[in-house]
Amino acid sequence: MKKFCIISFIITRIFYFIFTELMFNTNFIRKRDYSQDILANSDIKNISFTEKKLLNWLKYFLSYDGQHFEYISENGYLLDHLFCFYPFFPYCARIFVPIFRLFNFKNPHSPFIFSGLLFTNILGFLNTILLANIIYKITNSKVKGKISALLFLINPGTIFYMAYYSENLYFFLSLLLVKELMNDNYNLFYYIKLCLIIMGLLMTRSNGIVLLSFFVIPIFKKLFEDINKNKISFTFEFLGNFKLFLDLILKNFLFIFLHVLLCFYGFLIFYWMVNLRPKNIICTASKKLINYNDPNFADYWNFCNNLNSPIKNIYNYLQNKYWSVGFFSQYYLSNMDKILYSLPMNIIGGYLIYRSFRIFNFKALIKLNIIEFFFHDKKINKENLFVEPFILGGLINFCVLFFTIITIAYISINNRLYTGHILLYYWLSEDILNYLKGENKTGFLIISTFFVVSLLYVVTNIGSYNGV
Repeated sequence: MKKFCIISFIITRIFYFIFTELMFNTNFIRKRDYSQDILANSDIKNISFTEKKLLNWLKYFLSYDGQHFEYISENGYLLDHLFCFYPFFPYCARIFVPIFRLFNFKNPHSPFIFSGLLFTNILGFLNTILLANIIYKITNSKVKGKISALLFLINPGTIFYMAYYSENLYFFLSLLLVKELMNDNYNLFYYIKLCLIIMGLLMTRSNGIVLLSFFVIPIFKKLFEDINKNKISFTFEFLGNFKLFLDLILKNFLFIFLHVLLCFYGFLIFYWMVNLRPKNIICTASKKLINYNDPNFADYWNFCNNLNSPIKNIYNYLQNKYWSVGFFSQYYLSNMDKILYSLPMNIIGGYLIYRSFRIFNFKALIKLNIIEFFFHDKKINKENLFVEPFILGGLINFCVLFFTIITIAYISINNRLYTGHILLYYWLSEDILNYLKGENKTGFLIISTFFVVSLLYVVTNIGSYNGV
C-alpha cells in the first residue's frame, strides 16, 4: 500500500503542477489579480535565471493567504490582521530555511518560500500514507485504503494542499489524532502524544477545537470492551439502563476523566490562542516596528490599544474588520455565483451527514441503551470496536463544520475544508467500492459531482482561487 501511495503522490503532484501552470498561462480563464502576491513587488537585480524561473513556476502556489503565512514566517506578527493566522504552520515552515540560505538566493523571500512549499508538500505525502493506513485499520480493507489515498490526491481541491497554506499541517495533525485515539496502549507516552497533537492542532487552526469530538473513540471503545468482557446486557427499561451505564462510567472513571481533562486542556489552548495570544506577543512585535511613518503603523497602534479595551474576542474582531465574516454575511445578490457554486458541495456534505446518521439508532438514546444505539442488532462487533465511535466523532465535528460553512464562514471554501476531513474519504471509498460491485449507483453520482464541482472551483477561479 505504501508503494501505491508513493507512485500516486508523485504522478498526481506532477499532473497538478503542470495543470496549474497551463491553466494560468492561457486565456481559458479570466486573469488573476497578482497585486497582493508575495512576489508582486519583488524587483531584485542580478537574480539568477534558475531562481527567477523557480519563483515564476511556484508563484501560483503563493497567492492570497499564502502571502500572510510567508510574511509571518519571515517577519513575525507586525500587522494587526496577521493575528487571524495561527503561528504553528508559518513557524514550522521555516524548518528548511537554513538549508536554502546556503544557495545564496538574491531574493530575500526565496529561502522562506522554498522551505514552506517543501515542508507542506512533505506533509502532503505523509498525509496520503496516513489516510490510507487509517481507513485500512477502520474498514479492514486495503482496497478502501488505496481508494481513499487516491481520492485525496486526484481531488482538484488538493491544489490548495500544494500551496503555502496550513491545510496540510492541519490535516496531518487531525489524522495523527485519530490514529493515536485508536491506539490500544494507554500508557504515559500515549497521553503525552495526545497533549502535543492537541496543542499543534489548536495552534494551527481555530476549528481544531471541533476535532476533540474524536475523543469518543477511546471512551466508548473502553466501555464496549468492559461490556463484552463482563457480558453485560441492556434492557428496554430506562432506570435499569441508567444504573448499568452509571456503573460502567464509575468503573472506567479514571480513564474517562483523563480524556475529558485532555479536552479541557484543548479548550484552554483554544481560549488562549483566540483571546490572550495577541496580548502576549504584542510587546515583542511593537519593538520591531521602528518605522513610525509607515501607514500600517497607525492601524497597528490602534489595534494595540484595542487589546486593552473590552473586545471579547480578538479573532472575531479582526475577522469582522478585514473579512466581513459573520452570521449569514455572505448571502447577498452580488455573491450569488459563489452561493450557486457552493451548493452542490454542500449537498454532498449533507449526504455524508445523512449516511453517518443512518448508522445509529437515536431512539435507543431515550432508553440509554448504548449497545442498541451503536449496534442495531444489539451485539457488539468484537472485530472492530472503534468503527461506530469513529463515525460518531466524525459526524459531530463534520456537522459543526457544515453549519459553520453554511452560516458563518466563506461558503466558497467548502471544497477546501471538506477535502481535509477523514469522514469524506471513509464514505466515498465505500461508495466507489459498492459501485464497482454494482451495488450502489447513487454513490457514483455523488463522487462524480464531487470531482466536477471541485474542478469547476479551480478552473473558473471562483472557488479556491478567489482570494478567500
